Amino acid sequence: MSDAAALERLAGALEALRFELSADAGERLRRSATATTRLLRATVARAADPDAPLLVVVAGGTGAGKSTTVNTLAGAQVAATGVVRPTTHAPVLVCHPDDEAALVDSRLLPHLPRVRGDDGRHLGARLVVRTAPGLPPGLALVDTPDVDSVQTDNRHLAEDVLDVADAWLWFVTGRTYADEVGAGYLRLARDRQAVTAVVVTQLRPGDRDEILADVERLLTGESVPVGTIVDVPASEVVDGRLPPAAVAGLQAWLTGLAADGAREEVRRRALAGLRAAVPGELGPVVAALDAQDAAADRLEATVDAAYGRVEQELSVELERGIPMRADVLDRWRDLVGGGETLLRVQTAAARVRTMVRGLLGNADDAAESPRQVRVEVADTLTETIQRLLERAAWDARRRLEQDPAGRQLLDQHPTLREEDPERRHRIRAAVDAWGDHVAELVATVGADRRVQARVWSTALNAVATAAILVVFTVSGGLTGGELGIAALASAGSQALLVRLFGEQNLRRLLEDANEDLSRRVTEVVAQDRAVVDGAVAAARPDPDAAATVRAAADPRS
Repeated sequence: MSDAAALERLAGALEALRFELSADAGERLRRSATATTRLLRATVARAADPDAPLLVVVAGGTGAGKSTTVNTLAGAQVAATGVVRPTTHAPVLVCHPDDEAALVDSRLLPHLPRVRGDDGRHLGARLVVRTAPGLPPGLALVDTPDVDSVQTDNRHLAEDVLDVADAWLWFVTGRTYADEVGAGYLRLARDRQAVTAVVVTQLRPGDRDEILADVERLLTGESVPVGTIVDVPASEVVDGRLPPAAVAGLQAWLTGLAADGAREEVRRRALAGLRAAVPGELGPVVAALDAQDAAADRLEATVDAAYGRVEQELSVELERGIPMRADVLDRWRDLVGGGETLLRVQTAAARVRTMVRGLLGNADDAAESPRQVRVEVADTLTETIQRLLERAAWDARRRLEQDPAGRQLLDQHPTLREEDPERRHRIRAAVDAWGDHVAELVATVGADRRVQARVWSTALNAVATAAILVVFTVSGGLTGGELGIAALASAGSQALLVRLFGEQNLRRLLEDANEDLSRRVTEVVAQDRAVVDGAVAAARPDPDAAATVRAAADPRS
């Protein structure tokens, strides 16, 4: 993790993570990943320009006198001051005029537009740039919004600037130096090995020694190494500034940072500390990636549970029987033969030929019975599959609503809460295609040309319909309320097929027809759940990006 290409690759991986399955924590995680991305890119940019002026970030809680001290160090009122909190709404970068060009290029906080001549008082994310001849060349101060501001955007801006700091000036008062908020930021400075000065402001002479000693005790307890602890005594503020003597100690420390040799060491230490801190910075992101993968696995299992029963339930439905109208089956029984007629299969086959040639004086009438039976089977099979899929989709939505990550997924894809308008069309197309496949099997089964001749002479549509009926009979699927009629019609159909094809060819035909129906139902189920499956897959963290982040978070890498 020492070269610029690796840091840039890691930054790109973090940008690819969207945390879509993190529920309420998603925004916080995206913010964390974005901040780390900016930190990485700022590190790359600063490493590429080691002679750039040092960036010393002035940060801390509200009312600590940050802006007043910056004005005093600059020798001019460059930052807004006042009693209204918060006073500073945008970071204000103050530098020597000779350093302005080096500090305002887009590599430094590129997401913030540059504004000149402002004092940071107005709202809006931006970087205010001001110059002050009173500052030493080679060093710039950045006055930041309060880290404990009631305005979230202000806190985020302060954190963005701290991410690019070469050194920290951390401001506290005699009342706030022990606050946990400030201690958390100082621990961050420790983890990043940032050069840090703690500035204790508004001290009364009688309290100075006791408070400074306690500040040192707390820093030691937190293992926070600091370059110096500086006190700024309570003084009268005139035109937004303190008396120069009040900041003399701080001024001397800053001048030392900007000296030749010292500046390079501060920069080197800052960049090394940031690189070393990368695995720790990525810890929350890696934990979120693990949680994201677990949530995606959970949602996939949820969808599987809802849709995984459809094919089994369809088999059960078919075992119970497909209900068919008695008049349709009755006509079919009359067509193919039943009861005593089955004792003479040849008579049944001859009857089919005769009826196809012109039953009731009209060939179209002869074809109507097979057509009616096939339509009846197709309608009922379509309705059955549709009902099962609608129930599966409803169950999937119900299960997703009960899961925080699932609710987030549904919110991001509102159409997942709606019924699929194309569902019935897809099911009917699959059922019709299966019927056509059975007809094709009937037309091509068996190598014996005599079989082919018998099929065509008997009428292809009628034989295909017989095959469809027998498929369901063998599967137990044509019983229902018309058991007797269906059984006779099925028996007649099977007898006809045995006569035409022989038992071995018929067995092969029925196996193929059953397998094809099963395959088409599987495809319809997959198509029905494809949208929700796709939404879950898209929400899962990008595997390449996740692998890059996990590798970078490993301290051994």
